Amino acid sequence: MKGLRTFASALCIIVGAALLAAWVAAMAALTAIEDSTVIEDAAARVIQSDSAQLALVTQGSDAVITALADQGVNTDIPGLKAAVRTIVESIVSSDEFTAAVNAQVKSVREQVVANLNGDNTGPIVVTLDFTDEVNKRVEQIPIIGPSIPDLTVPGVDVQVIDAETADSVRSAWDALHWIADWCGWLALAVLALGMLVSPRRRWYLAKAALAIAVLSGIGWAIVKFVQPSTIESWIPGEGVADQIIVEIFRDDAAAAVAKNLGIVALGAAIVAVVLFLLSARARGPKKGSS
Repeated sequence: MKGLRTFASALCIIVGAALLAAWVAAMAALTAIEDSTVIEDAAARVIQSDSAQLALVTQGSDAVITALADQGVNTDIPGLKAAVRTIVESIVSSDEFTAAVNAQVKSVREQVVANLNGDNTGPIVVTLDFTDEVNKRVEQIPIIGPSIPDLTVPGVDVQVIDAETADSVRSAWDALHWIADWCGWLALAVLALGMLVSPRRRWYLAKAALAIAVLSGIGWAIVKFVQPSTIESWIPGEGVADQIIVEIFRDDAAAAVAKNLGIVALGAAIVAVVLFLLSARARGPKKGSS
């Protein structure tokens, strides 16, 4: 019976420590994604890619034509649409537009997080506003440009994650939230159960702290030293590793995860040493010793 209790206690220590390490990693990842620049960096890189630039020019030109029509401009004027497209191309390729996109990164992050949460499906799309950039250059439209009042250009949608990848990212996102919401509590419950069944409770907390240090250290080492391609292969879904947002997650969020796991590992190791020393002292001298 004592052997069974010892085994159950050891199993609880290992499971509880693993759950706690998973909770620390999930919390760090979510904080990096939701509150820092991971999504902002990813979206900015996607928006500046060739495919997104082409989409911006096409949709942006249509949006400007629509805005001109709303102002009563005859959009059938020969050469007008070509002139608008040329202007939009110059806007999208300009440093000013890059700065304008960077100024909207908070909105981009909020849009992406909102799309990841809930029961959304399909690609993840963000809406950009470049009304100011259009109005700065609308005077370049031949003949009618100087007489056109300020335009309100409809927002232009840009796909930052395709539908297939987005479903995989949402699955990983939901898993992170579940781990962050529940694994901390589960870890405490399992560790408490282990202490209840342990036949040697004096050493239990020291062993638990040591297990937390070891498993957190293993997690830190995996994130820090395992090849990125191996880590990417663990992410659910086909082809996710080819997406820019996963590259950014690997480079930015993984650093936050490794840092937090390292801190927990070091802290738990120190606690374990202290608890082992206290437990040894509480044991007292052996019988028969002088």
